[in-house]
This record gives sequence, C-alpha cells and structure tokens, in this order.
Amino acid sequence: MLQLRILPSFLLFLSGGLLTACAGTSTQLDLAVANDLHCGPIPSVTVVDDILTIGVGEKPTLGYAVQLSDQSRKDDHVKISYQISSPREGAFMAQMMTSPCSRIVLPEGWQRLSVENQESGQQWVFENTKD
Repeated sequence: MLQLRILPSFLLFLSGGLLTACAGTSTQLDLAVANDLHCGPIPSVTVVDDILTIGVGEKPTLGYAVQLSDQSRKDDHVKISYQISSPREGAFMAQMMTSPCSRIVLPEGWQRLSVENQESGQQWVFENTKD
C-alpha cells in the first residue's frame, strides 16, 4: 500500500516539473568565466564573438574584480547580474595600476542578453544578429 501512495505523489511531482519546464521558466547557468587584470582603462560592457567582457576600468591597486551574482536563461534570453568587489579596508595591496575584467562565454543559441550592475542599477541589452 505504501507504493501506491508514493507513486501518485511522484507522478504529481513529475507532471508539475514538466508543466514548469514548458512554461518557459528561468534556469540558472554556470557559464565559463576568465578573469584578467589588464583589459583597458575605461569601464565597459561589450560582446564580441559570443564572449561578454565586463571591464572595471583602471584601478590603483590589486584586489578589484567582477563578481557575477546571477546567471540565468529563459528560452533564448540570458540575464547576467554583477557587482564589483574591492579590496578590504586596511588590506595591504600591491600598488600597481590594474584594469580588471571578466570574460564570460555565452551559451549557444542566445538571442538576447541583459546585463545589470547591481550596485549602480545600470543595464545593457544586446541582441544576437548571427544566423
């Protein structure tokens, strides 16, 4: 009798999952990211050849970086949110000019990309025009 109780619950769970998948809900992504310390002196967000580059701009010390806080996809729309981390107050850092950035490989089949700086609220929207 226990199996009869589990089976309907499992089927209900399974059918709910299928309905959710069909409704076009967002799925979390774990995109490949490469970090670099020398990407250019001006803060920027660009897309070239399916690679998103988020540049922090010129900084006086080490310790600055782009931190991705959200990566999601709904159908062919990819959303990425980020923050810029800075060195802890009082931390000893090498005094050298850097211009850190993150390069993110976008998933195949993306048509629209929204990028948001969570600190400033600034947003960028990109459309993929490749066939």
